[in-house]
Amino acid sequence: MLSQEELVEQVLGALEKLDRDDPATDKLASYLYVADKQLSKFIDDLNQTLDEIQKGKKTDSKIQSKRILAGKLLEQIAYLSFRGLKGVSSLKSFQSAGPQYDLLITGDNQNWITICKLLYLNTESRDIVIEAKAKESKIQDKDFARLCNIMELNLSGSGLGVFFTLNGATGFPKDSSQRQRSLRDAKLRQVLFNAKTGKMIIVFDKEDILSLAKNGCLINLITRKIRDLSENTGLPLVPITLEEVDLPEHLKALHESP
Repeated sequence: MLSQEELVEQVLGALEKLDRDDPATDKLASYLYVADKQLSKFIDDLNQTLDEIQKGKKTDSKIQSKRILAGKLLEQIAYLSFRGLKGVSSLKSFQSAGPQYDLLITGDNQNWITICKLLYLNTESRDIVIEAKAKESKIQDKDFARLCNIMELNLSGSGLGVFFTLNGATGFPKDSSQRQRSLRDAKLRQVLFNAKTGKMIIVFDKEDILSLAKNGCLINLITRKIRDLSENTGLPLVPITLEEVDLPEHLKALHESP
């Protein structure tokens, strides 16, 4: 029988061989991210609040309070989501040397190191910075620039930034749009920041947030968006529940055939 030390060495050896792009790692993702049972309720509350905002009149005094509520719900969803990651040892939200951010997540144990491997993070930059923006409009380049500055200067131990938004960010491909062949606005900032620092910033929109109540989904969603940043296909990502397919028509026909 193997000793505990030998078992640990075998597990660590297996993790070193882990292929992050292999679909088989989905099972590991389901173990490393267990969705909080409260998430579904908060997501439903956010949906209801947004529906009330859309149906209400802009001059209604209650609409502003609904928008404030939507912002709080978005922050709560972000918190509950990342709290579901195995190995989290620190969740903080405070003002540091000037700028304030919504959430800083990190961990120090083997589970967190495994998550870092799945999320393309190195151990020297394993902190995750979260910004929740419940804006009606898309996230702008200036919002990206602010988070880039925080990650590079104030939180140098961070390797991943995540925007929780309602409508995504400027310059990112839209649903049903043709392939984009140029970079602009916040998308351009995302790519340049990654090229300069090796750090990554990704964006969750409403459709992404709706899927977070499923085990494993948060990890799978982040890895897909990080891969898209490196591949820069110019296409919008399909919902997490669907299979990723990016093929020319003559190959797509083969893929879709029984």
